[in-house]
Amino acid sequence: MIIIFDIVFFAYGVYTVYAAISMKKNQRLTRFFTGRESDAIRDARGYIDAIYGKTIVMGSMAALFGALGFVNDCVTPVLFVMKPLMLLFLTVVIWFGIKLNQAKRKFW
Repeated sequence: MIIIFDIVFFAYGVYTVYAAISMKKNQRLTRFFTGRESDAIRDARGYIDAIYGKTIVMGSMAALFGALGFVNDCVTPVLFVMKPLMLLFLTVVIWFGIKLNQAKRKFW
């Protein structure tokens, strides 16, 4: 992949994990997780509990994908790892999107 994408995926993953931990600790939503104002939510704690673990999985997967992509591009090719990892990453992205939409429908 292009190195800038590797860096973006890694940074997104690290920030997502950080934001999820901060959200759980403070029990406050940010626009990063809602995409809109969080005043309209019916049950913020329920929403946070519903997406916390899933967000950690998504962020960790993005950080891993970015880090291994960088290694693949700059250090040594690991094509036998990158192809299955790309499929796993896309699967996690789709799964996360579905779970996020389900949580929004339930708690908004």
